[in-house]
Amino acid sequence: MQSKKPLRNIKTIAVQVLIWAGIFYFLVHPFTMVLYWFEYSNTVFSFSLFQNVLKTRFLESFTFDMSGMGGLLTLLGGFLGILSGLFWINLKRKNELIGTQQQLLVRDIEELIESGENERVEFKSSIRYDYYRKTTNKELELVIAKTITGFMNAKGGKLIIGVDDDGNILGLENDFKTLKHKNRDGYEREVFRIISTQLGHEACFSNQVLFYGLNEKEVCVINIEPSEKPIYVSDTENTTFYVRTGNATYPLTVKEAVNYLENRKL
Repeated sequence: MQSKKPLRNIKTIAVQVLIWAGIFYFLVHPFTMVLYWFEYSNTVFSFSLFQNVLKTRFLESFTFDMSGMGGLLTLLGGFLGILSGLFWINLKRKNELIGTQQQLLVRDIEELIESGENERVEFKSSIRYDYYRKTTNKELELVIAKTITGFMNAKGGKLIIGVDDDGNILGLENDFKTLKHKNRDGYEREVFRIISTQLGHEACFSNQVLFYGLNEKEVCVINIEPSEKPIYVSDTENTTFYVRTGNATYPLTVKEAVNYLENRKL
C-alpha cells in the first residue's frame, strides 16, 4: 500500500500539469493575444469587438508563428500545475492524518464507554432532555454542573453525554431538539452556558467540548482539567463544594471541603 503512494502522487501532479498547461495554452494564450491586439492597435474596447477579434485571433494563436508565446504560456501553466499538484498531495496527506487521528480518538472513546464509569469517567444521558418524563427538564443542567465541578475539584476526567449508566449509546438527538440552535455549535454553547452560570466564567477555560459519531449517533465528550482553586456550584439557594470519589460525585460540608483541599494533590 505504501509503495503505491509515490505513483499516486506522480499521477496527481501529472494530471494537474496537463490541466493547467491546457488552460494556459487553449484559453489564456488566445485571450492574451486579443488583449495585446487592443493594446497595440489603440482600439477602444467593446464586448462585441472583443468577440469578433477573438474569433479571428483564436485560430491564429495556434499557428507556428505564435508557437513561442504559446510555448511560454504552456510552460507557465505546467509550472502552476506542479505547484497545484503538490498542494493537493499535501492537503490529501493532512486529511488522511486527520482521519486516522479521528478514528483513533473514536476507538479510545469506545473503549472508555466499554470500561464503564470510574474515577475519571462519567456517563450522562443528556443535559436537558429527561428520558423518564419524556420532556425538557432544566434541572438536569445542575446535575451536569455538579459532575463537572466534582472532576475539577479532583483529578479531572471525561464527562460523556449521550450515554446511559449502562454504557448504551443514546445520542444527542433528543437534547438537540430542546435547543434553539439544534446542532453541535448550539450544544457546545449550551454546555459552556451551564458552566459559566453555575461554576463561573473562569471554569470555562478548564473544559473542552468535543463531539464523536458512534453507532450512527453523536455523543459529546467534555474533557475536564483539574482546577488549582476550589470550584463551587452556585444555584439560586446554595453554594456547594463537590468532589469526584470513585465513580460518583459527592457534596462536602465546609469542614470536609477544607480538609480535602489541604490534603489534595493534583
